[in-house]
Amino acid sequence: YAGSLPNFLVRQVTTRYDSDNPKSGWQAHDTVTADVTYENGTQRYDNVKVGNKSVASIEESGGNWSTGEFASWLDDLFDPATGVRYRRSGQEQLRGRATYVFKFEVPRERSSWRIMSPSQQYFPAYGGALFIDQQTNRVLRLEMQARALPKAFPFDTVEMTIDYDYVRLDAGKQFLLPTEAEALNCIRGTSVCMRNSTSFRNYVKFSAESGIIFEDIK
Repeated sequence: YAGSLPNFLVRQVTTRYDSDNPKSGWQAHDTVTADVTYENGTQRYDNVKVGNKSVASIEESGGNWSTGEFASWLDDLFDPATGVRYRRSGQEQLRGRATYVFKFEVPRERSSWRIMSPSQQYFPAYGGALFIDQQTNRVLRLEMQARALPKAFPFDTVEMTIDYDYVRLDAGKQFLLPTEAEALNCIRGTSVCMRNSTSFRNYVKFSAESGIIFEDIK
């Protein structure tokens, strides 16, 4: 999948919410925007803003933030070195497409999911589900939840969902790319939670070309 992706640009818009009782609703806190460049398998965030205020990087936006939606998560889950355990878990319809659902578990000693708080970071075991398009064998949704976060860690719930769909980047071909993502953190022992809702807009394929012009020197 990662090898099939072209170089592209996309606008990432994340609305951040918080609530002291998620069952009763969420309050929008702020919006973080960034221009994302995906080039040769790596992604870069530029023009990062919290509201109308520019910040140096996505990491310095404060509050909750996440990266890796474009290919990193799928690379890890399909890398044999990650030691993922899969099991078939039925079929579901997703956005009008028939999918196979596979539950999975990743052991902590193989985890590359880094969860950070202001004072700590932790690499948890995690599990979730993959929704696979029956026609193309591509991933249409990834759901994942951290397992057994230690009692000393400030969060007891950390979850993420990424939805992928087909996006036309040029006249001749569509590519499967993330369109929406959700991230949820809840503070240990409380009902206080933070939720990020992210959309990816205005995908544009790009390529870089260079050349050398030789001139006569007299």
